[in-house]
Amino acid sequence: MPVALLVAAAAVAVGDWVAVELRLFRIEYALKPLTLALLVAAAVTADLGDPKPWVIGALALGLLGDVGLMLSDGSPDVPFVAGLGAFLLGHVCYVIAFLIAGVRGLDLLAGLLIAAGIAALALPPVLRGAARSAGRPFAALVAGYALFLAAMTTLAVGTAQLATAAGGALFLVSDTLIARERFVARLPHGDLAVIVTYHLAQGLILIGLIAGA
Repeated sequence: MPVALLVAAAAVAVGDWVAVELRLFRIEYALKPLTLALLVAAAVTADLGDPKPWVIGALALGLLGDVGLMLSDGSPDVPFVAGLGAFLLGHVCYVIAFLIAGVRGLDLLAGLLIAAGIAALALPPVLRGAARSAGRPFAALVAGYALFLAAMTTLAVGTAQLATAAGGALFLVSDTLIARERFVARLPHGDLAVIVTYHLAQGLILIGLIAGA
């Protein structure tokens, strides 16, 4: 059953990528949350061991975060902040899940280097842009979110599960792209890059945890 649900999630995700690129908003608004709903169902039916409730929680919060970002008008409005909060709590759930699954020291160091390198390159202009658009308190909120995101990525790599490690790194890339799109400058095909890396991140994290259970 988890395999069938993962395949269905992959098929729906590809449809969502096409809708995003072609700007078919009604289709996107249906397929984006459906992709996460299928991943939640896959996690519910999978043998994930002790991390299972935390993985389900992370994916469910990702679904809520998706809805929040879809309802946002592009500014740091209430739906955006609510979506950001949902994703932050989702990262906390993933952190707990990875710690329960087990991490290794050398892999943790590799994850820390990846997270720190991307943050050092991308975070300063994002924080400046966030401060300009919504004030320093909001920029501080973005910085706090970035800290939890970096912790999640570090621990994902620390699990030593290749798929989960790749998923954690892609989540960091996806959220970094979102931040640059909103607070720095739009990128060519940026929306497509965001959704592709995001869906791959969520799916690979789940696949790696299933394989390691």
